[in-house]
Amino acid sequence: MKHNLGDLLELVCRYYPRRVGIADDVDEQLRHKTEEHARLVAARIQASKDERWHAMRRRIGERFPGMLTDQSLHLHGGGCAACYSFTINLSKFAGRTLWFEVSFLAPYYIIHSPRTIEMAKELRDDFSTSFRGMLFIVPRSPLEPRLISNPDHGRPRTIAITRQYVTFDLSPDEQPYAHWIAHEIEATFGCERMPPDVGTVLVPDVATTLRIPGEVRLYDCLFSDHHTWVKPSPSEVPAPRARVDVSSLTDRFVAVLTVLRAHHQIGWTLRWPAMVRRLPEPERQSAAVFLSASTDGFLHKDKMLEELARMRPHDESPETFRAMAAKRELEALVAAWDGEGEPPAAMVAWASRFLDSWLVNSDPKASS
Repeated sequence: MKHNLGDLLELVCRYYPRRVGIADDVDEQLRHKTEEHARLVAARIQASKDERWHAMRRRIGERFPGMLTDQSLHLHGGGCAACYSFTINLSKFAGRTLWFEVSFLAPYYIIHSPRTIEMAKELRDDFSTSFRGMLFIVPRSPLEPRLISNPDHGRPRTIAITRQYVTFDLSPDEQPYAHWIAHEIEATFGCERMPPDVGTVLVPDVATTLRIPGEVRLYDCLFSDHHTWVKPSPSEVPAPRARVDVSSLTDRFVAVLTVLRAHHQIGWTLRWPAMVRRLPEPERQSAAVFLSASTDGFLHKDKMLEELARMRPHDESPETFRAMAAKRELEALVAAWDGEGEPPAAMVAWASRFLDSWLVNSDPKASS
């Protein structure tokens, strides 16, 4: 090994600020403003210009025609990862894929292949449902008669779930490809393969784009945080929640979700410009958001009015003006409601019309 563990941890701290996590938008914004993050972005851009990488990629592509996929196209913009990354598609071996990653922060590379583990897990006593492009998490039983029209008491409570992780123990049919390409990598960059007992070491007080402090490993920092580096055990995998189709919901709960969906659409529209401005410039054009929220299945007048009162415009776009007008209309409807029972028909009808108009005429950067 070219470095001892202390050297590697010290190297990581040159590119990842300590004790600045991703607990919320503000924390992530602070991380992006640090000297360490600026140094990492500069290293990515510089690496994208290294002709050694482009020449090696061409040689490997010629040796394995039609099998190589470059996974590092983002580097020129300074976004994502700390390595050159490419895959070799071994389609004749049941569609298996070999991953090759070469760090440009330290003289190491890794070769790994995805594996899948299946385990039986008991469902949690809550559920989720997708409604008009938004995922709602409901911390109540999927047998709750006020929310579910036909509770399925005979539904199995244990299901099989799968998780993907990487393995460094390559199969015999993978090894010839790995051996040839490993020789190319070592000859091109003068680096050596990082052993798993080093790469899986946890790095304290550091966060990456997809990992919070306490979960970050050396592999995440020196290569990519898009993989699961250690085979998960059943105890480490959280129990899944049941998914309930909207057709199984009661009319009262659908009315609640209709109002909440309109409420959250207004809030996301007003927050979106500020959220995009926090992103690094290369990531802004392709930015998207996964819409999700939690609800106990009921509307809470005071909470809704408090959230609506906090909503502020962040720009002067047509979408923002529309959202502010809708905010005022919804505020008036909520204020006039006595706050008891299900939402009034007028509020539900307004929310339904708003969503029909908004989702048809808008082009929100969101996925459900």
